[in-house]
Amino acid sequence: MVLLAAVIVGGYLFGAGVLGGGLGGSAPHEEKTSPAAAPVPATELTPPLEGKGFACYATQSSPTTVRSCYRTESDGTRLTVRIATGSDGDAALVEVDAAPPAGIRGQLRPPGDAVSPVREVVEVVGRPLLGQEYAGLPTFGNGVDQATRLSWGVVTFSAHPEAATASFAGSGAPTMPRGADFRKDPAAMAASLGKAGYECDAGSCTGRSSAYDVRARFSATEVAVSALRYDGKAKVTDAELRQRYGDVLRQVADGQGYTAARRWIDGHLTPEHGFVEGDVDGLHLAVVRTGEGDGQLTVTPVLTGSR
Repeated sequence: MVLLAAVIVGGYLFGAGVLGGGLGGSAPHEEKTSPAAAPVPATELTPPLEGKGFACYATQSSPTTVRSCYRTESDGTRLTVRIATGSDGDAALVEVDAAPPAGIRGQLRPPGDAVSPVREVVEVVGRPLLGQEYAGLPTFGNGVDQATRLSWGVVTFSAHPEAATASFAGSGAPTMPRGADFRKDPAAMAASLGKAGYECDAGSCTGRSSAYDVRARFSATEVAVSALRYDGKAKVTDAELRQRYGDVLRQVADGQGYTAARRWIDGHLTPEHGFVEGDVDGLHLAVVRTGEGDGQLTVTPVLTGSR
């Protein structure tokens, strides 16, 4: 999330000549002559993404409906697709973001390929959104920052080897909403955890009497806990992670929200490519796990600007 790196592009512009076939000039302010594609219900975009291995979630239901789909590449690259809905239920804004692999303290992971997965998603969502205008888009490739105005709206690309983004913003599209801070004060969260067998100060805690190096940290927009093995000691167990993750999750969720988030976490203790994320009951959950068993849970409010 959190862990969610800043999400998506700013407004990149580029020079003339990237479009052909009678669609007009390349500057975003220029009119295009092709008709806009037929509107696409937002719900029709998630099944093709799920068919490509994404896990999709109902991130926010009001005032703007947002669906988010997540996938981790084999090299650890984290891929996010967010779909915001207009008042008519059609897809009005789609943002795609590929971020470098997530890691845990002391873990070094080489950067992955961000361009290829975003190029794949651009085709999956771009064809239905843009219709015949899709053929006029410039090639999505390394080192490219560009924006193109079409009859449907504005398509923006930013493509670099370690991080890549794309945005499809229809005419009159809303801005992607951002979530609020946690309702509970960080110091209060730390103090509460201190009553559960941790040594805490104003914004962080360490686990007492643990066979592992257990650390938690708290802020207004993020809480996280990690459990790492000491050199030469046994791997961190699933049972240890369940306990530590549950301890921290109680600081930001209760009742049905806690139960739903805990169920999601218990089912994602060991992600296939070392990282997995999802949205549950207003919380964004991200789990990292190494081959040595070290684990980390990060919890943020959904749609915060930090991802």
